[in-house]
Amino acid sequence: TSTAQGSAEPGSIVWSLVQESPGGDLPPEPAIRAEATIPGKDIQLRMTIRRNTDQTLPASHIIEMIFLTPDGFEGGGVDNILRVAMKSSEQDAGSPLIGIPAKIADGFFLVALNDTKADEDANMTLLRGQDWIDVPVVYKTGRRALLTMEKGIPGEKVFDEAIKAWQAKTAG
Repeated sequence: TSTAQGSAEPGSIVWSLVQESPGGDLPPEPAIRAEATIPGKDIQLRMTIRRNTDQTLPASHIIEMIFLTPDGFEGGGVDNILRVAMKSSEQDAGSPLIGIPAKIADGFFLVALNDTKADEDANMTLLRGQDWIDVPVVYKTGRRALLTMEKGIPGEKVFDEAIKAWQAKTAG
């Protein structure tokens, strides 16, 4: 905003491979989980990326984001998210994933990645090949923030394992 200076706050992120159902009655399979914490802003993000097999939702994969903010959080809470982008370096502008973000409830969002073959291929290439993820958020106060997460070595391993498992499922 014109009245407030921008600032950068360091945080930490833990990547893990979790087991979640891709939809319906299907058994759990590998999914990507990120637990990000930004102590200086008192905000946490749990992000899960999983395959989608729910026919009622036209999406190849779902990115689920749950933001945890304390009572009295300066931004009033996360009101919206914009297009998630993947990028090769922290400074890079990045390439948006092809999908539709939707607010499910306060602090709870889903991004449905497009399920056309071309879009899915483009998204998988970005998810596999880029090292950084940008999540632009809008707070209830109208202020905007950008959460930038690095995969690092642990994240790379988790992404590789999950994507290999997904490819095995879709090839079968």
